[in-house]
Amino acid sequence: MPWRELKPMDEKVLFIADYLRELYSFTVLCERFGISRKTGYKWVERYRHAGLEGLDEQSRRPHKQAFTTPYVIREYILKLRRD
Repeated sequence: MPWRELKPMDEKVLFIADYLRELYSFTVLCERFGISRKTGYKWVERYRHAGLEGLDEQSRRPHKQAFTTPYVIREYILKLRRD
């Protein structure tokens, strides 16, 4: 019989459910789920802010590129390359 594996989202939901029941101290709860307290607090804060949707995996990609070349300069460079 294979081990019962939980998806990351299922584990987060169970963590939040146990957190809301207040059966364990936060430290013990995090130990039971094998996560750091920092991660536990992050999950709780995401849940408070956005509900269950906040527990979904979030992209680590930056929202915008910090150092993009302005359009005018790009066009000038492309023009120089064509000539």
